[in-house]
Amino acid sequence: MSLIEIQNLSHHYGGRQALDIESLEIEGGRITALLGPNGSGKTTLLMLIGQLLPVQQGNLLVRGKDMAKAPAAVREELRRGTGFLLQTPYLFKASVERNVAYGLRVRGQDRKLIPARTEEALNEVGLEGFGDRPHWALSGGEAQRVALARALVTNPRTLFLDEPMANVDTVSRAVIERVLVDRNRSDGLTVVMTTHDMDQAYRLADHAVTLQGGRIALSSMENVFHGRIYRSAESWVFDTGRLALAIPSGHQQARTAAVPPEVILVSRDLSQTSALNTLKGKVTGIRERNGSVDVAVEVGETMTARVTDESYRRMGLGLGEEVYLIFKAEAVRLY
Repeated sequence: MSLIEIQNLSHHYGGRQALDIESLEIEGGRITALLGPNGSGKTTLLMLIGQLLPVQQGNLLVRGKDMAKAPAAVREELRRGTGFLLQTPYLFKASVERNVAYGLRVRGQDRKLIPARTEEALNEVGLEGFGDRPHWALSGGEAQRVALARALVTNPRTLFLDEPMANVDTVSRAVIERVLVDRNRSDGLTVVMTTHDMDQAYRLADHAVTLQGGRIALSSMENVFHGRIYRSAESWVFDTGRLALAIPSGHQQARTAAVPPEVILVSRDLSQTSALNTLKGKVTGIRERNGSVDVAVEVGETMTARVTDESYRRMGLGLGEEVYLIFKAEAVRLY
């Protein structure tokens, strides 16, 4: 069962509609990134699924419980199993130790165990020995790591983060990313985070949801590459060092390229085509989906094309066979 299920969910601020989502499911035990520009609705969506905003219209189920109808006691129980980290951390006017230990104290944790658990949480975020420091003596990145330790010390099942690394230093960003991945992999912690950083989403997330104007836009986590852009005689090129892709102009500062699997044509022969990207390679993987088949092809980098069941049966593809991947330069998305 999905952790979060949404049907026809909308939210308004005054007369302005901020969110209008027809359908969305978020699975437990995964890292999900909510992407989109300012005003796209991603923070509103995070606040709704994190139960910091009430449901105005539509259905929002968390662990099978309808949040618009669930008793207050049920909602409170679900909230106690979650942690929340905002873009700008709010710390109490107290020591680092008292900030981190707050959740343990309000939950009635045995006071003899609190110091050890607090220190363990600080060690996890790379702040060993910071317990006695006052809140005002921390840098922005250190404050965010203290807030993360406070969120994790109670061992939540789900962690919601709103642009958690937007204003932190490089060292703190690396620590926070490591902690999120480690907790997810070791404890099955569900992570749902908003971010502007496409590269970060592709580094960390198992699934990405892109919002535009409060609605879900197409997003793909396959065929994501990092590289550089240069101008060739025929077109602009995105080069990973092992694969060169023809791309549209106007993206010279981009460092990440993504090619949706659905736009790639798989062919045994290089027929006449106007597409600038015609890549020859060998099939290295075949995975059947519901109504389609993912075909992985080694073309310098491994690329995945998504074909219909009918096309797959008609071509009779097998591992090790040579094929062409064909797609237009305009199909390449650049970030």
